[in-house]
Amino acid sequence: MKKIFLTLVLCSFAGAMFAQGIKFGVTAGLNVSSINMKDDGGMDIGFKPGFQAGVVMDWGITPNFSIIPELNFSQKGAKQSMTENGTDFNWNMTLNYLTLPINAAYKFDLGMDQKLMVFAGPYLGYGISTSHKIKVKGNGMEVSMDPTDFFDELGLPADALKFGSKDYQVNPFDFGLNVGVGYQYTNIFFKVQYNLGLANMNRMEGQNDKNSNVAVTVGYMF
Repeated sequence: MKKIFLTLVLCSFAGAMFAQGIKFGVTAGLNVSSINMKDDGGMDIGFKPGFQAGVVMDWGITPNFSIIPELNFSQKGAKQSMTENGTDFNWNMTLNYLTLPINAAYKFDLGMDQKLMVFAGPYLGYGISTSHKIKVKGNGMEVSMDPTDFFDELGLPADALKFGSKDYQVNPFDFGLNVGVGYQYTNIFFKVQYNLGLANMNRMEGQNDKNSNVAVTVGYMF
């Protein structure tokens, strides 16, 4: 699956090199992510901050219509909390992805080198690493807990909730939909977009967990 994902990335960017009206740029910004869970197991699921950065291509098919693929490193995940026997557990899960959104954008000319963009399209993602931070609070004390010990308390092995193919691991392949708006002034642009995951991240039978993410980014086209 990883080879297929990388092949799609290379084909998207290499094929566009032969097209007209191509501009390349860089982009970076803030993610606010969570996970939509079918069964939260009694946990409160919240949003966590992260970041994304990458390269972007603007293929101007007409003066007002563009196809805009990006290749980003993107941090997703969620904050989760639960209380058991008077002890609070706060769990910060970070999921690091390579993502390839491909958006169709329409640009409204506002004059004076300004444009308003609306865009939508699919995205593909492949998980490359995970990290977990667990804090335990009780009896007036707050301490950090080793993730391996926390998983052991839950009856899970040490490699649980890493990207992998086992039932207790996270499905590395992700896909979904993007929708957003943006503003462009000469070569600088700002975007706000929502990413709705459609792939089930959880390999456990009967579970259906999906990524959810809002991104605010800025970029520069060369």
